[in-house]
Amino acid sequence: MIYEKKMNVDWKLLHPYTLKDNKKEMYYLNYFNNWVAVFICLWFAWPFMNYRLGLLPLIFVLAAWFFTTDMKWVFKRLSFDLVFIVIWFLSFLPYIFTGKFYFGNLNPIYALICFSLFFVGIFVNHYYMFFKQNGRALRNIALFTILFFIIASVQSYLGLRQYPLAARVLATGSDPLMQTYVSLGIGGFGFVYSAVFVNIALLYFIITRDSKIRLFYRFLALFAYIIITMMLISASYATSLLFLFIGTLLVFFIRGKKSLIFCILFAIIMILLIPKEMIGYLLIDVANLFKENGVINSKFMDLAKGFVTDSFGSQTNGRGQLYLESLDTFFHNPLFGIYGPFGDSFNAKVGGHSGWLDLLAYYGLFGSLPLFAAIFFLFRKQLKFYANHPYTSFILTAQILFVIFGFINPFLYVYQIGFVLFTVIPALPYLSNAFLKNGEERNT
Repeated sequence: MIYEKKMNVDWKLLHPYTLKDNKKEMYYLNYFNNWVAVFICLWFAWPFMNYRLGLLPLIFVLAAWFFTTDMKWVFKRLSFDLVFIVIWFLSFLPYIFTGKFYFGNLNPIYALICFSLFFVGIFVNHYYMFFKQNGRALRNIALFTILFFIIASVQSYLGLRQYPLAARVLATGSDPLMQTYVSLGIGGFGFVYSAVFVNIALLYFIITRDSKIRLFYRFLALFAYIIITMMLISASYATSLLFLFIGTLLVFFIRGKKSLIFCILFAIIMILLIPKEMIGYLLIDVANLFKENGVINSKFMDLAKGFVTDSFGSQTNGRGQLYLESLDTFFHNPLFGIYGPFGDSFNAKVGGHSGWLDLLAYYGLFGSLPLFAAIFFLFRKQLKFYANHPYTSFILTAQILFVIFGFINPFLYVYQIGFVLFTVIPALPYLSNAFLKNGEERNT
């Protein structure tokens, strides 16, 4: 069991032929439900299968998953995070009824579908981890998702060798060769950044000194980490590499709330004391490591320019202006946003490059606070589950980076990130029990 004192997780899985008929039917129903969850992971984690299958099969699979669950979980008292997610979706109803439900330039129906896919992982995780306490299902989710990420990363890496800018082009959606890129299995924005969070969580198996983690899983995690990192470098997203570097540092220093506060204060002090020119030259040295990758090199050089010359490059400065536009628009429409009853969506400017700030600008506090509350209660629930467990620093690091990422990138419609953060990462510690035989019990 992951944390026996708190959860009393029972790993035993009885053989179906030892059960009575009604319990045997329930066993097979649960068995089917568990493998449906694996198919859901396949769709989210493997861009090639996502492209080949499309959205419609996933909708049927999600419906099959829901109707094969133990329906008691719907009628029993749900956790606060699930309640607030439902409230958040209900907050869209006034905008929908008045014909003012938009999210930037996205098609409104597409935006609603993406929001739903982004947060469906919260319900999947709650069902297996907190309601059913189904360790075998969580092990399957962890194991197969890692395998899917390995396969997808290899496909993306090979495709990027042929088309070096494909991953970045897929993020813009403005190239006639897009169909070629996705048909080769090259992952785009969502796959790249969800892989960053997976990589940070995989460090748990690589650096944690826990004798209960078998050597096989350490090698599997290390192999996945290397393959994913190679893919990330080839994808030419400078921010993803920066997040991976910061996340790797944080898991070594964060061990709880006190250490988190200490790290924040230490980082602020160091930023104030270290000469900004030194930071700039350090970024230049980092940029020189990627001389052969012109995109990453130019991104780091652009950022370094701001520290060395007091004037950021065009790319960094342009993003800063977009963030300020969204923030200014929110200050002028704080309650209901520009799509609310007092908003002016025609003349207002929203930068479109910050998940949190854009959401506040579009829907104000009315359409944002329920989501913020849901994420807060979800993160608190996960941290309480892993309290006093070595995995705490890893899941806390992923949560911190998720919040930061929401400020600097649009992401609420990038459903891969949500599924990985809410479903896969909380399940990863169960990976070391992936190949246990029926009835066998083992502590992580």
